[in-house]
Amino acid sequence: MLKSLAVLSLLLTTAATPVLAGEAADAVKYFYDNLGGEFAPGHRHLYTGPALDYLTAADAAWERDETNCISFSFAVDGQDFDEVELASTLKLDEAVSGDTATVTASFVNFGQPTQVQWTLQNSGNGWLVSDIASLANDWRVSQMSCE
Repeated sequence: MLKSLAVLSLLLTTAATPVLAGEAADAVKYFYDNLGGEFAPGHRHLYTGPALDYLTAADAAWERDETNCISFSFAVDGQDFDEVELASTLKLDEAVSGDTATVTASFVNFGQPTQVQWTLQNSGNGWLVSDIASLANDWRVSQMSCE
């Protein structure tokens, strides 16, 4: 009985471990497992640096006068996505150098091969997104402004 409780306790503890405590690619995969939610205010704790600054500015612009600074999903580099196609083709390529990581998400969306590059910083408690960029459409969150 005690052995069963110990195993159950270990399983529950493991299940409660934060999603972003693993590798950098796991942090990025979270956004693809939760498509459409990357801008939700409840996800701000997953960002740092320029990405967090931009999202904070976008929130402030919306609150001020309903200015919408985000017109597409950074994760899919577009306004819409085919969740089944994207999930079945998603490949994450991770490169880590110290406390910085680059994860390139490659996938097909509506028949279009797409690559999105994620830059992450290790916060000590996991990997946080500091920048996102399109490898095809010449945008980078750290170079965007929202007023």
